[in-house]
Amino acid sequence: MTTGRQSAVIAAFFVVISGVAAAQGSGGVAGSSTHPRARVHAVRAHAAPDTSGANAGGFMSYDVASKTVKISLTASLGSANGGMNFNGGFKGDQTVTVPVGWSVKMSFVNKDAIPHSAIILVDSFPLPMAPENPAIARAYTNDLTAGLPTGGTDSMDFKTTKAGKYLIVCGVPGHGPSGMYIKFDVSGEAKVPSYTK
Repeated sequence: MTTGRQSAVIAAFFVVISGVAAAQGSGGVAGSSTHPRARVHAVRAHAAPDTSGANAGGFMSYDVASKTVKISLTASLGSANGGMNFNGGFKGDQTVTVPVGWSVKMSFVNKDAIPHSAIILVDSFPLPMAPENPAIARAYTNDLTAGLPTGGTDSMDFKTTKAGKYLIVCGVPGHGPSGMYIKFDVSGEAKVPSYTK
């Protein structure tokens, strides 16, 4: 190998190593704002906050400065609970926690062959067969009882004004009682959102 080619290979190696080291910081994903506290963080279900600098597969990202959280909610992500799940979670085995006073932008997509929807209800049982009224204003998808078809999308944009224990439930009759729900907690103590299993 020539000296010039060796130098190019060594330089490329250091660029890759430097990029990996920079991506393994201790914050979250740094935002593009010039303010040091204006960081966009990303969280994966089943994991602690992502510190790799890339989070394309994550379910949540948030901005501390604007107190805004974005949540991706996928109906029937895999075959868990016969497809009756949100992001693979069912029967309350995943928890989304958002501090009081934050704005939530929740995007919904149905990946199942049957219709699904989403609504936020107070965490109490038994779940209604066909829920009608959300516990948080504007926290429900269109076509709540009929559900959205395969590939159907919608979004819920709302603010967390009151602390409490809630559930994200499918509004199609019978789906919630069949286990199609995960927890949604509005916390007066949390400083940042989290998504855990």
